[in-house]
Amino acid sequence: MSMRKTIIQKIEDCMARIKDFETPEGVKNNKTEFEHKIRAHRRGRFFKILTTGIVAILFFAAISFLWSNAVYTSYSEISSFPRISSSNNVCLNHNGRVLTYSKDGISSMDSKGNLVWNETYQMQSPIVEVNENAVAVGDYNGHIIYVMDEKGKVGEIDTNLPIRDLCVSKTGIVAVVLKDSKLTRLNLYDSKGNELVKSECRMSQTGYPLAIALSDNGEVMEVSYLYVDSGSMKSSVAFYNFSDVGQNSVDRLVGGNEYADTVIPYVGFLGKENAFAVGNNRVSFYGGADKPVSIAEKLLSEEIQAVYAGTEHVALVYIDTTGAALYRIDVYDKKGNLILSQNTDIDYQNILIQKNSIVVYNNTECVMYSMSGKEKYKGIFGKSVSLLIPVNKNNRFIMVTPDSIDIIELD
Repeated sequence: MSMRKTIIQKIEDCMARIKDFETPEGVKNNKTEFEHKIRAHRRGRFFKILTTGIVAILFFAAISFLWSNAVYTSYSEISSFPRISSSNNVCLNHNGRVLTYSKDGISSMDSKGNLVWNETYQMQSPIVEVNENAVAVGDYNGHIIYVMDEKGKVGEIDTNLPIRDLCVSKTGIVAVVLKDSKLTRLNLYDSKGNELVKSECRMSQTGYPLAIALSDNGEVMEVSYLYVDSGSMKSSVAFYNFSDVGQNSVDRLVGGNEYADTVIPYVGFLGKENAFAVGNNRVSFYGGADKPVSIAEKLLSEEIQAVYAGTEHVALVYIDTTGAALYRIDVYDKKGNLILSQNTDIDYQNILIQKNSIVVYNNTECVMYSMSGKEKYKGIFGKSVSLLIPVNKNNRFIMVTPDSIDIIELD
């Protein structure tokens, strides 16, 4: 028994020595000191990254604060390039370029006045739709649609039926309302002219398609239908999904709402997951990328004068009945929240909606408001202005006049 204890004790002694050998006191201390240094280094890196992040956040917050509170009193002309135009031309923003069209053709020009592309045609009443780089132009009552991008003509669509309305997605998908002999058709084409979807619209069933819009990728279409039910006008807003999501739905109809005593002449998308519809007595907001559903309804009691949409906001213009100004502009975000109600005395020609501001202008004067209602700029143009195009800097614009393209910066 004692022998066994002795062996066990020896084994234990050996194990203890091995442990002591593996981690002698000096090594233990060095290891502990090394671990402390590693932890200190890691803490240092963490706090350095954290500090850098906080400084960056504070910097951008300060820049945003300064810009949102900046007030401009004049503007400077950074550059100016000659441009030849006629009184019959109409100018639009082509994703930072100047799109000019008339009955005889359409062209795109860069900010230095260089012609990027030009397409000639003969149209009596051209309908032009722009969605970033994608452009679609067709003649009302005609049957040919030209599709262009930033480089020029991509394709041509022959509808074989009279065109009533059209819209285009960022990817070049074109939706067209067509007049047939006894019904209305709503067809989809790709940019090359291939027919993707063919549908029929009858007043006794869906109603007449009053307004159409496509999502950025062209997979979801929003349609406002007008119909008569029991002697009264009614509208419905329908959403169709042409991707795999909608293949199991009847007619690919994935959502929608009906509205009594309402006419809805304006629909559109706000970003990738939101849409809206503006009627004579309401504005409706929808959420959901694949199957949009109603998320907000705002009833209106005043007559809308105009509708303007940006990437994240919708602006409704009313006559100001209080006498304080000519007009009132109500701006909603994509979730249906009223974020600005602004009076203005500018007899507007156009309204630009930027992320943090709105710009109201005509051919002689301009005013800019922040989304909090602060007047940031008000002034008179030195030239007759046809179009203002915002550029990357919040206070810089491309100013298009009948004979020049100018880059201006608010001071």
